[in-house]
Amino acid sequence: MNDISSYYTITYTVLPIGTVKVKASWKAGKEDLPEMPRFGMQMRLPAGFETFTYYGRGPWENYSDRNTSSFIGIYSSTVVEQSFDYIRPQENGNKTDVRCLRLTNDKGIGLQIRGMQPLSVKVSHNPASDLDFGFTKKNTHPSDITPRKDVFLNVDYLQRGLGGDNSWGALPHEPYRLLADTYQYGYEINVLVDRLFIDEISNQ
Repeated sequence: MNDISSYYTITYTVLPIGTVKVKASWKAGKEDLPEMPRFGMQMRLPAGFETFTYYGRGPWENYSDRNTSSFIGIYSSTVVEQSFDYIRPQENGNKTDVRCLRLTNDKGIGLQIRGMQPLSVKVSHNPASDLDFGFTKKNTHPSDITPRKDVFLNVDYLQRGLGGDNSWGALPHEPYRLLADTYQYGYEINVLVDRLFIDEISNQ
């Protein structure tokens, strides 16, 4: 594998109130690098954080070049309901223009993420690698994918558009591709703790 000599920096700032500010930046170190499919991060949460609420485009999946029918609002559902089973397993369930999101368990405990700019996010019981079989193009179906117990949360700045104007093979239009030689974004993480839960454990 060739050395791409790029520069990637993550800065974590922890505030006294418990907020964690995350800032990421990337700069290409040389020309002629392949286009990246997305710029962002993925978190892995343990089982139980099943309630997903967000302020962004919805309620169905949407991408940078496929979101005019998805309107900005507050939406809530389960992580399981975020996935869409295409005949052949592939990327699905993304949400664009997300300002804020929450992932909580049945006690109201969880995470809140607020973007310093609009985000592209996705929650699922499978990481992207479970849906991508590389260049082998195996003949797979949704029944071949086993959901995991953990929750995978993608907090991205951008993801490349879907393209396919000819229904197959056409690249996304240039405004929806990640062709720049530098990207940066940020978001804040806060822990959510339900007041009733605090009272419950305090009385034990």
